[in-house]
Amino acid sequence: MKAILVIIILSIFNTNSILEMHPIHISVSNIDYNETDQEYEISIKLFVDDFEKVINKNYNVKLNLGKENENTNSNHLITKYIQSNFKFNIDNKNILKGIKLSKKKVNLENNSIFIFYNIKHISGNKIIIKNTLMADLYDDQKNLFIFTYKNTEEAYKFEKNKTIFEFSIE
Repeated sequence: MKAILVIIILSIFNTNSILEMHPIHISVSNIDYNETDQEYEISIKLFVDDFEKVINKNYNVKLNLGKENENTNSNHLITKYIQSNFKFNIDNKNILKGIKLSKKKVNLENNSIFIFYNIKHISGNKIIIKNTLMADLYDDQKNLFIFTYKNTEEAYKFEKNKTIFEFSIE
């Protein structure tokens, strides 16, 4: 069921007719544990136009993502916004403190930006995710989230008044 939901959501990001109308405000975030590398791989997918609006609103800066005149400070501003609006805690330790952007992919044709971070594994069982991405721009913002760790998979839909998700892993 979760796989079907992810396919539907990802198809929204790739459908040009939907993008022309763009009536939906959604993000998709994944945290996957890579056992081989002993790290968490975090990916966040957003609409480029919305993300540029929220950066401009918060920092009064234009990013021009994926363009020749892209702001040279864009990686720093992206991470600054993510750290302010996406929290990943393991046993009350803020895992995202001091992170650096691993990579970003901007696809202007599909109006999407993928943001990636890799974080070394930290032991613990209690996971708390707080996701307020884009909620400071849109009241109807939905943030879908999937967490995978070994044999555990958790999913959650964050909304304006549902910004914290807590669960445990073994």
